[in-house]
Amino acid sequence: MNKPKKFDNNLVVIGAGAAGLVTAYIAAAVKAKVTLIEKHQMGGDCLNTGCVPSKALLRSAKFLAQNRRAAEFGMKSAAVDFDFAEVMERVQTV
Repeated sequence: MNKPKKFDNNLVVIGAGAAGLVTAYIAAAVKAKVTLIEKHQMGGDCLNTGCVPSKALLRSAKFLAQNRRAAEFGMKSAAVDFDFAEVMERVQTV
């Protein structure tokens, strides 16, 4: 195999997780020609299945817990219930 005489890119980034996206962005910002390779979803595990979805689930749980303590704050009527399937649907859309 012959080596190319000229390269069209300055940088090839493998993986569009947090580090890959930032690397590609910074390189492009300084006018580098960048190729970004990702085999699955942009954003990586943190964005799609880890950090962000887990924070959405925690937010729903905290909201419910706070509302169940409404009487401590002088609230008379703050009955809140939840549907786990709907909570998980929200988590998937965040």
